[in-house]
Amino acid sequence: MSKAANSSDKPKRSGAYDRLGGRVFLGATLVVALLGGVGAWAFTANLTGAVIAMGTVKVDQNLKQVQHRDGGIVETITVREGDEVIAGQVLFLLDDAQSRAELSILSAQLDEAEARRARLVADREGAKDIQFPARLLSTDPKHAELVAGETRLHAGNIANRANQREQLDLGIAQVDEEIVALNAQREALADETLLVEKSLNRITGLFEKGLVEALRVEDAERELVQFRGKLGEIDANIARSRSRISEIGMRILAIDEVARTEAQRELAVVETRILELSDRLSAVRDRLSRTEIRAPISGRINELSVFTEGGVITPAEVLATIVPSSAELRIEVQLPTTAIDQVYLGQPARVRFSSFNHRTTPEVIGTISHISPATTVSPATGEPFYIGHVFLTADELARLDGLALMPGMPAEIYLSTQEQTAAAYFARPLLDQFQRAFREE
Repeated sequence: MSKAANSSDKPKRSGAYDRLGGRVFLGATLVVALLGGVGAWAFTANLTGAVIAMGTVKVDQNLKQVQHRDGGIVETITVREGDEVIAGQVLFLLDDAQSRAELSILSAQLDEAEARRARLVADREGAKDIQFPARLLSTDPKHAELVAGETRLHAGNIANRANQREQLDLGIAQVDEEIVALNAQREALADETLLVEKSLNRITGLFEKGLVEALRVEDAERELVQFRGKLGEIDANIARSRSRISEIGMRILAIDEVARTEAQRELAVVETRILELSDRLSAVRDRLSRTEIRAPISGRINELSVFTEGGVITPAEVLATIVPSSAELRIEVQLPTTAIDQVYLGQPARVRFSSFNHRTTPEVIGTISHISPATTVSPATGEPFYIGHVFLTADELARLDGLALMPGMPAEIYLSTQEQTAAAYFARPLLDQFQRAFREE
């Protein structure tokens, strides 16, 4: 029975071995076929590599900054972020109360100085009337008061000089009367002197005849000398009186000359004051004109940094940035230094905007339009990179179905590199290691 059982088990084992061998053969065949297919694919299929880089949406022109030189208190904010503005449009209004008060004070001081200058010019020229600037002849009560005050002062100066001349003229008339009296005295004394001379001649004749003593002659001569001395004294008094007249005449002439000199001296001071006030007024008017902060160009408000009316801004503070209307969007890419040899101008670039829904937003195709000639170091990571620009055409932007690109949006950029087989792609790291190892040896 055991032999019969053993003989019956042998066919069963043989069938199992046959089935197992068939399965092994089939598996081996499949493995060989798979390896052959993969090998054929690896050596025949071409794969396209890609440089992956991160970028940011920017405009092809720099954002225009809105700043104010002096700073101040914000009174009104007329725009919001995203608003379209035109060049010259008012964006902010600053409080101008202090500047207007300063302008009023300086204007009043300038009006006063110009009115005074007009009066001093009239004094210098000896003019009867003052030629005021046309703007001071307006109906403004303040101007009218200035004009009236300077006119009164000018008239008073004229009257004062006229009174001085009148007093001096009276002095001349008085001296003239003294001269007339002296001349009358001289004529009388001259007549007496003539009589004394005649008496002396008679006495001298009698003395020569011996009829009178010499003492009589001496007395007559002494009397003649005295009369002649009195005549000389009167002549001296007349000369002094005439000198006084000349002196008074010079004083009369000096009245106007002194007035002109004094007016010229004051005029120089006033002219300097007017120049100073004019410069200060120009500065205040310029500051007032800058209380209206206007858009330097047409565009869109990209970012506001001031939101509080009544808040204080500092000098040169950036209040807003404007994207120029004429600016076109581009992608600024940070290209890794290790892959820069695979990037070239005109290279196609696939762009994906991570801010949008990936399932509904297609990739757009652009081209490399710029590669920086030198590296830039990232302030965040300290890693160097090249800057590249990806230009997007209007047709590609239209594929976004109305989605608006804004400066600052992140983007992923895929730059296709040269094709190579899968085998070469997988073997390249090994070959690089071999080459490095041989160099080290």
